[in-house]
Amino acid sequence: MIKWYLTVFVNVILFPALFAQKPVPLTYTKGYFRYPLAIEPRLNANFGEMRPNHFHMGLDLFTLRKENLPIYAAAEGYISRVKIEAGGFGNAIYIAHPNGMSTLYAHMNSFMPVLEKYVKQQQYDSESWAMDLNIPSSLVPVKKGDFIGYSGNTGGSQGPHVHFEIRETSTDKCLNPLLFGFNIPDNVPPDIYKVALYNRSISSYEQSPVYLTLQKTTQGYVSAPVKLNFDKFTIAIQATDRMSGVANSNGIFTATLYENEKAIAGFRINGVGYDETRYMNAHIDYKTKLSGGPYLQYLYPLQGDILGIYPYGSAGSYYQLNDTSKHYLQLEVKDPSGNTSMARIVVQRSSIKPATVPTGILMKPGDLNVYESPDLQVYLPEKTLYDSIYFRNSVAAGGQPMTFSPIYTVHSPTTPLHDYITVSIKPDKTIPYPLRSRMLFKKVIRDNISVKKADWVMGMYAAKVREFGMFQLLADDQAPVISGIAPGADLSRATKITIYVKDNNDQVNNFRAELDGKWLRFVQRGNTFTYGFDEYCSRGEHELNISVKDEAGNTTTRSYTFKR
Repeated sequence: MIKWYLTVFVNVILFPALFAQKPVPLTYTKGYFRYPLAIEPRLNANFGEMRPNHFHMGLDLFTLRKENLPIYAAAEGYISRVKIEAGGFGNAIYIAHPNGMSTLYAHMNSFMPVLEKYVKQQQYDSESWAMDLNIPSSLVPVKKGDFIGYSGNTGGSQGPHVHFEIRETSTDKCLNPLLFGFNIPDNVPPDIYKVALYNRSISSYEQSPVYLTLQKTTQGYVSAPVKLNFDKFTIAIQATDRMSGVANSNGIFTATLYENEKAIAGFRINGVGYDETRYMNAHIDYKTKLSGGPYLQYLYPLQGDILGIYPYGSAGSYYQLNDTSKHYLQLEVKDPSGNTSMARIVVQRSSIKPATVPTGILMKPGDLNVYESPDLQVYLPEKTLYDSIYFRNSVAAGGQPMTFSPIYTVHSPTTPLHDYITVSIKPDKTIPYPLRSRMLFKKVIRDNISVKKADWVMGMYAAKVREFGMFQLLADDQAPVISGIAPGADLSRATKITIYVKDNNDQVNNFRAELDGKWLRFVQRGNTFTYGFDEYCSRGEHELNISVKDEAGNTTTRSYTFKR
């Protein structure tokens, strides 16, 4: 048998006509954009990698593990937008280009002086540090290679780097930057680790996959034949890519399944919009990943998956075994540089075993699904589910201080949700009047605990959530704690003021600082807020007032006097 497999692989490699029905690759203008840094190109992450609840939508550029490297405009254009936020992109610049595309540079420490001055004035005018500014086209024009700011580690960054994107300006869809010819060396083919098969007669969330054992040979990967006791199946793969001279693994570009020289399933991750990036949860075996397993990417889209990355199959499609003979399938995995790995798999149908129908209420993608009981209600909009589920819930005693309901387990967190669902819980005892406006939903998913403000709606407390999990009503009357400088401090030699905020539920929603009665710009990183001394704080005596509010609405204010 091994000899037969190897013969097939030799034919695949020596006779490219076998894959004559491949899709025509998209063409991108090469040389239009330059690399945004003046160091040797190297990536920490590429386009299309799987991340929690989203695809990675650009390239993470290596910055020598340092901050404050100069960043340069990738092409001629003008700075069209600036975004500043505590998480996400941190400090980010958007440049619009004449070719109908835009580039994004994120996690920056600071901007070019003219832009830095403009943004600062806008922050003081609006009394808000967080900004999402549209910049007039005439304000900051740039040429290819112009300095635009310094790299950093702001926002949701986990280490110094530059996150770089190329987007279609009209649609805001992110395109794969590696298709624009940045001349980043890569002659390493992808690695294929696992191939998994799923019974399409039942929900993907109600089963465990059948794994194929892969053996790597000099001609590619081969698997032993596998017999299935079902006739309709989908397929998913675990595969990663690496680049020349870089040890870390990246996401793959394309995966295509062939039968009899015809492409029948697969995906190509060359363009994804931020309005569709959460469909990454439909593209992967979410249950396996959340249970501690690898990212397994489907070649056939689930019924509720509307991503435009599948050129061969419509939503809910699958492979049909119409007989008991062996079916020979070829799998091709490629990176943007064209490096390719091949795998050969053989599937065969045995006697069909009827699927066991799970307990619970059947809920389908595309439907409005509702669960109602006297004490618990769950409302799922039409675009919430990617695949069918049998909805289940259970209840356990609560009894903790400041809780006002049992603990409700609402289905399973191993089933992803695309849209927000509304969960409503009826209190199991009278809530004292002062606490009625301080009610929260406590959500537990494994060891991850979070809270969200609960609203009183028709005799129940309700909140919108985006994951299944364990929920309980919790009252919070504890205000946040503010710490930092000592009252009357002499800060004449200091360069900044740092304020720390602690909250019992770790949820700070509003921070405001006023110096001598006027708003003062503090930069946020988590629950730490920093002001660097500038022209807005002159030498002499000052009064600083800090106000902080948490998710439940509890507010703390503190006043400090200091000398500068």
